[in-house]
Amino acid sequence: MITILGIRHHGVGSAKNVLARLEQIRPDLILVEGPPELDAITRWVGSKELKPPVAMLCYDEALPKRAVFYPFSEFSPEWQAIRFANKHKIPVRMMDLPMALRWEMPHLDKEKAPEAAEILENPDEELHVQAVAEPPFSRDPIAHFATIAGYSDSDLWWEHQFEQGQGRTPATEHFEAVQLMMQNLREAGVESVLDQENIIREAWMARMLRQAQNEMYQNIVVVCGAWHVPALLELDKSEKEHTRVLKQLPKTKIKVGATWVPWTNDRLSYKSGYGAGIQSPGWYYHLWKHPEDMGQRWLAMVAQIFRQKNMDISTAHVIEAFRLAESLAGLRGLSRPGLLEMNEATATVMCMGDTILLDLIRQELIVGNAIGKVPESLPKLPLQADFEEQARKLRIPQTALEKELKLDLRTELDLKRSVFFFRLQILGIDWAKLTALRGKGTFREAWRLSWQPEMLVALIERGIWGNTLEDAATAYLLDSAARAQSIGELSGMISQAIPAELYEAIESILGKINKAAAVSADIAELMGALLPLADLGRYGNVRKSDLVAIHRLLEGLATRIYIGLPNACYGLDDDSAQKMFELIRRVNDALRTLENQSLIEDWLRTLGSIAGKDGIPPVLGGCTCRLLFDAQVFDREETARRFGYALSTGQEAVDAAGWLEGFLKGSGMILLYDDVLWNLLHKWVAEIPAEAFKPLLPVLRRTFSKFNTGERRSLGEKARQGTIIGAETGVNNLENQSFDGTLGETALEMTSKFLFD
Repeated sequence: MITILGIRHHGVGSAKNVLARLEQIRPDLILVEGPPELDAITRWVGSKELKPPVAMLCYDEALPKRAVFYPFSEFSPEWQAIRFANKHKIPVRMMDLPMALRWEMPHLDKEKAPEAAEILENPDEELHVQAVAEPPFSRDPIAHFATIAGYSDSDLWWEHQFEQGQGRTPATEHFEAVQLMMQNLREAGVESVLDQENIIREAWMARMLRQAQNEMYQNIVVVCGAWHVPALLELDKSEKEHTRVLKQLPKTKIKVGATWVPWTNDRLSYKSGYGAGIQSPGWYYHLWKHPEDMGQRWLAMVAQIFRQKNMDISTAHVIEAFRLAESLAGLRGLSRPGLLEMNEATATVMCMGDTILLDLIRQELIVGNAIGKVPESLPKLPLQADFEEQARKLRIPQTALEKELKLDLRTELDLKRSVFFFRLQILGIDWAKLTALRGKGTFREAWRLSWQPEMLVALIERGIWGNTLEDAATAYLLDSAARAQSIGELSGMISQAIPAELYEAIESILGKINKAAAVSADIAELMGALLPLADLGRYGNVRKSDLVAIHRLLEGLATRIYIGLPNACYGLDDDSAQKMFELIRRVNDALRTLENQSLIEDWLRTLGSIAGKDGIPPVLGGCTCRLLFDAQVFDREETARRFGYALSTGQEAVDAAGWLEGFLKGSGMILLYDDVLWNLLHKWVAEIPAEAFKPLLPVLRRTFSKFNTGERRSLGEKARQGTIIGAETGVNNLENQSFDGTLGETALEMTSKFLFD
């Protein structure tokens, strides 16, 4: 006898009815939809060490990024069927088309095997969860019945008809109704979005069923997606056609690996593996655990969450919300309230109509933050085992909840954690992401952690580079360095290798940078390479790293920059001048953090050779003048002289605005405290005709918009006061002279309005 149970993947009602039928039938073999490569790991289902949500992972051992997840929750019908089989020592097999064949399908000859070749024409070479796009309404078979019933959402219709009323309809009648519905849809010629693929899959499933019969199993139960039920009912009539289809399948040499991986509730919404996802796994789990009093319990949990957020929620709120949910269900002809009714009642009674608060319930309850657990004794690749062992020793749990971890690198544990995270980043596994941390000091780091199941696939893929994180990260980085095309790329790799303590890679990459820098004539590239190297100086004391080689390389790069920078500043267009301006500022900041007096002195001499020279863009002239003033190379009088010259009437207004941008960018405090410079700026603005001032507004506004709100407010107030009487200019024989604030009144008003407000 063959019994076929058509289910919806992750359906609570389907799972309850599957268990009921299995108890009634007590089969001698259970066949479950899924690739047979998973047979090797089904024995774990039901063990205490394997806790859902989890997923079966199939991956190509030669190309691990080609992988498919088959997620399970505790209320998944397939999970309950396999668990039942293991508990009662009944043989259980996966009966779907092997993944090895599905991955070979894109290479089929379309003329010889048109049905198979159309399934996966454009395989994604990147890591992916094999997924099916949301089908158009017209290609969703269930939508035909849903439309007749007045539903715009076919999933909601199925939920009301087959899942939500579990226990009220006998399991036998439930599956008969599902079978009848699918037969009617197929007889009416309704197509599924995956019909081309289903032709092959159903032929293979029928073969597996016939094989089980030939092995003399007498009482077989098949658990599969509802759509496949009619195709498996008449095995004898379809055998010839199935044989024809399967003959077109290719031979494959793909070796498929399989394992269990932890899954998360939010990932259960993915349409992956079985092609079905759910948007409310937390709600479904609640239905599974508390089918009888699920409404009262649910609203009690909602109230508890609101109370934790200091909201005033009483028992009366819970009672009234439940009554409203039941009333809504009655008006809609439902046997009991569903999630929609619960949410509407919650929003009305507890949230006072504010639906934004439902986002909190969605995160905490409707979806939930559960993450599964897999056995420690599962076979693992060496790299995976090393990763899990280090995470355990460093006390870093794998959790789907986003968590911030602040490290103090002066402690041994936090330093090892930092090294661990940097090595993972090198391998492209972004479990932890470095974030900005307020406060000074190089001994602190902040990381934001969020584990995603796909990261395990990436880790398996990186297993080809080594058996430990250190070996794999070193080999991966050295391979990337061998293919690097620029000094900037290489210096970026050094900035990864140092905090990851990959000393073998550091030595090799430093040699490559040194050779590349010796022949490079691109000053901008050399400056870009110097920045991450200079930043590494902050790790000297904290990470106890030997940075002698880094400092030697920095000195060599700096010397080449000093020699070539003055000539590199000539003849630049506006965009190139802005890029060089940023590089000069950043290099200046980087060199000052090194506290190498010799390097700083040489750098200031280089800036002095650039400042005031003809032919360089005005923005660079203003920038170098400001940097030399900040370093006290230019005193107040010299700075005022250069300021006055740059803003004198003999200069083009656009050039003067560019010089001013270079001088002021980064801080406007100098204008607040230096009245001489303020008067010079005030005089220059006052003497610009209004018609000439308007084209300058974008440049000037760009400059002043970088100041913080307090600086702009103070500058605006100072602008309304006019010039500062008694402030000496020291320029152009204007000593002891002041301005009365009446020159260019229109320009001054525009200045106050458009630059500082």
